[in-house]
Amino acid sequence: MSPTKDVGWKLREALKQQLAIIHERVEAKKIAKLALAEVRELLAKEEEEKELELGRKEITARVKERVATRLKEEEEKIEKEEMEKALEKLRKEKEKQDEKREESKDEEEDEKKSKKGGEKEEKSEKEEEGKKAREEDKGRGKESAKDKRKKSDRGGRK
Repeated sequence: MSPTKDVGWKLREALKQQLAIIHERVEAKKIAKLALAEVRELLAKEEEEKELELGRKEITARVKERVATRLKEEEEKIEKEEMEKALEKLRKEKEKQDEKREESKDEEEDEKKSKKGGEKEEKSEKEEEGKKAREEDKGRGKESAKDKRKKSDRGGRK
């Protein structure tokens, strides 16, 4: 081989090696870009999952809070209804006791009247008149001061 051919051949070999190195670098860059894209994609997915998890936790916390509030309201409502029922029961018991007292008083009065005989008729008439007067007073309601003055003036002038 001649020295020029030898130099040309060496030069060609060197160029082939350089070209191979360049191709390797280009391939390495492509692979690095693909790997970087995959890493970025994975990081984005992880970030999205974290955000979703935080959102779920917030939603769960809000739901729990709402449920707790509703439960509390229900408990208060039930407690209020129970209190009203208990109060109503107490009122009814008190009314029954009052009725029993009135009945026992009436019975005592009847016994006294039956013992007194003739006085009974007079007292029963007076009691009936008193009851009627009380009922009329309830029916009429409160009179105005002006009406009362007029009545008292009439009574005083006669």
